Amino acid sequence: MTATSVQPAPTAADHGEAPLQAAQPQHRVPREADAILLCFRTAPRGEHERPPAEDLLRVEEARRTVMQRMKHCGLTALAHDVVLIVSELLTNAILHGRHGSEIALMIGLRDGLLVIIVTDGNRASRSARPADRNDTEHGRGLLIVNGIAEERHGRWGATSDQTGTWCELPVAEIRSVA
Repeated sequence: MTATSVQPAPTAADHGEAPLQAAQPQHRVPREADAILLCFRTAPRGEHERPPAEDLLRVEEARRTVMQRMKHCGLTALAHDVVLIVSELLTNAILHGRHGSEIALMIGLRDGLLVIIVTDGNRASRSARPADRNDTEHGRGLLIVNGIAEERHGRWGATSDQTGTWCELPVAEIRSVA
């Protein structure tokens, strides 16, 4: 997995949504944008095979990286929810994306919003559906993302090309400094 700081931060506008303007966390020297980009390729596998452990470990690595970055940016109060969203979106991308494809996680701060985008190259329906009551492990990822977005007065959806999922959460009211 590669982790790279990039500018400008990704936005939902990059995927067909309304454009956002740059904003900075309150305790840092003002910058045009602050962003993180993580990319990795999943292992090839058969259509009905489970992902290999190394693919699933990428989610754990991403959670650690995102938590560290959230704390660094002074967004501690939002960190656990963002890590959960990242975990759910990356897991969905690994489980439901094209096998052997590149998955990208982009997170950036823009205009009082934290923007999270996960792409997997798979043109698929991305909607929160009721979970199967008999399956205690699967089918709840986008319901969790939806619940956090609603609770935080944010929003989420599919990229305009249907190859990814994004979530925007307001950060303007958060003043905690790590």
